[in-house]
Amino acid sequence: MIEVPLHPVTEATIAKVCGRLITYDGLISPLGDIDATTGRLKNTFTIKNRIVAVKGFTGSTVGPYIIYSLKKRGLAPKALIVEQVDVNAVTSAVISDIPLFKVDKISDIEKLNEEGSALVCIESGKLKPRGALIAIEGVDGAGKTTVSKHLLEIFRKCGFRAIYTYEPYYDSIRKIFENKSMDLTPESEALLLVADRYSHISKVVKRELERGGIVILDRYKYSTIAYQGALGLPLEWLREVQKYLPDPDVAVYLDINPVEGLKRKLKSKERTLTYFENVERIEKAREIYLDMASKGELTLVDASLELPIVVEKVIEVVNGKLGLEIRECSS
Repeated sequence: MIEVPLHPVTEATIAKVCGRLITYDGLISPLGDIDATTGRLKNTFTIKNRIVAVKGFTGSTVGPYIIYSLKKRGLAPKALIVEQVDVNAVTSAVISDIPLFKVDKISDIEKLNEEGSALVCIESGKLKPRGALIAIEGVDGAGKTTVSKHLLEIFRKCGFRAIYTYEPYYDSIRKIFENKSMDLTPESEALLLVADRYSHISKVVKRELERGGIVILDRYKYSTIAYQGALGLPLEWLREVQKYLPDPDVAVYLDINPVEGLKRKLKSKERTLTYFENVERIEKAREIYLDMASKGELTLVDASLELPIVVEKVIEVVNGKLGLEIRECSS
């Protein structure tokens, strides 16, 4: 994992700031290169709520007031990083109360972007990649896989390092359910799935998060709470056996009527894990999901809507939770 040392220039003290990283290896004039109306740099990307790393500032002394104007209108960056410190950079940061840092070489930060580590944090004097775990939950046929893959494509178009993965992860575990090769009790179901999950998180997910990647996970621990909870297992126990798993940065629940969901799944060419396709069980699982959503553990999105609308609503949730602005890379 690449970590870039930073040197604080201004007195603005922050314990931690995270956001989308934007780099530009040249000198910019806030007056000439930043659109004072939109907050876009050189008519390309917006600096709003981003961590902006540039070679340095140049040009008119009016530039700092452009940054101040952007700050007043909510269009300014979260933090500025420069290789060359001058009065324009310092003044811009001070009057706008934006943290300013110096980096030894802007090329060190560009390596993060080259690797797709576009989500970063400034903490303890270092710029560090910050991965994000996005869990997409829902009953059978809610469209988890389709929505997840749309989200993956959008992140990659926007320059993020991102992967899609799913649970159960290991073929050996999936085959037990698909082939019905064991007479499973609710407890053995849960423990098989949780064991698969702990290994998956350790071997796949954590490694990607440490590299600053976005991990889009099709089902997570909430599925076990809902589906095995639907068989009567205590929800407290299902939470207890999963207590060492990391909480996701974003957890979305795609809600749909179980009957409609199963109709969708029957039409799907990627139909898998038919073991769980029981309307009564899914209805009970849905009740548990809805309860978790009502308590704020999951953010509910109506999956009965048209797919583009569902994807847009999921993007809104992701943007809000991660402080991003991904809209097919239009911003």
